[in-house]
Amino acid sequence: MNRAVALVVVALGLIASMVLAYSILEPTAAYAPDQDAHQKAQNLTKLTVSGYGEASYTPDMAAVSFVALGYGETASEALEKCSAKASAIISAIEALGVDRESMKTSSMMIRPRYDWEAKPPRIVDYEASYTLSVELSDITLIGKVIDVAFSAGADSMYNLQFFLSNEEKEKLTREAIQQAIEEAMGKAEVAASTLGLKILRVESISISPQHVPSPIIVRGLEAAEKPGEVPIAPGEGRITASVSLTVILG
Repeated sequence: MNRAVALVVVALGLIASMVLAYSILEPTAAYAPDQDAHQKAQNLTKLTVSGYGEASYTPDMAAVSFVALGYGETASEALEKCSAKASAIISAIEALGVDRESMKTSSMMIRPRYDWEAKPPRIVDYEASYTLSVELSDITLIGKVIDVAFSAGADSMYNLQFFLSNEEKEKLTREAIQQAIEEAMGKAEVAASTLGLKILRVESISISPQHVPSPIIVRGLEAAEKPGEVPIAPGEGRITASVSLTVILG
């Protein structure tokens, strides 16, 4: 009986020793470095390539500002004359189909004018100025708008601009970026094929879109479609994109 008990104790001791050894060895195996993965990482090649994309456009919007001046012996008289002229300009532009929401008052000012040679200087009269900004979604109207504004009494104009609507700008920017990425990936594929490798993944990408404004072209008066109409063309602009790609080859 005592011999049987001794055998059981010995057997239990052996089992316990085996369990302890396994529990010690297993974590060591779990944290053993993957030699194959390390070797594969050393065989990978990093490549940086660039790409360029471009989308041309003709502006679909225009903006211009007009100034109306009024003079009078009093500030109120100058303002009244200026306001009457500004109202005539607005009505003339509105008659072309441009809604009032596309027109806004940019600035308004009244100041005295002095005779500085008099001793002491004295006020000669007052000058009032009114600046009207007009934004057009139909750029074919820009020549007519300028013509009718001056016919209605505008004293000067400035800040003539042609530009893209936000929707069209976003669309063309995406096109330019897509072209740039395709060009960069094409270069990477050629390099990988020449080296007998494959593109495994894109590690990083940098995108730089740019907007090149269109020039404003004023043609000769003989090029006007109708006598008296100001002949203005917006020219052509470009939206460009530059891309830098870093890819992993293997």
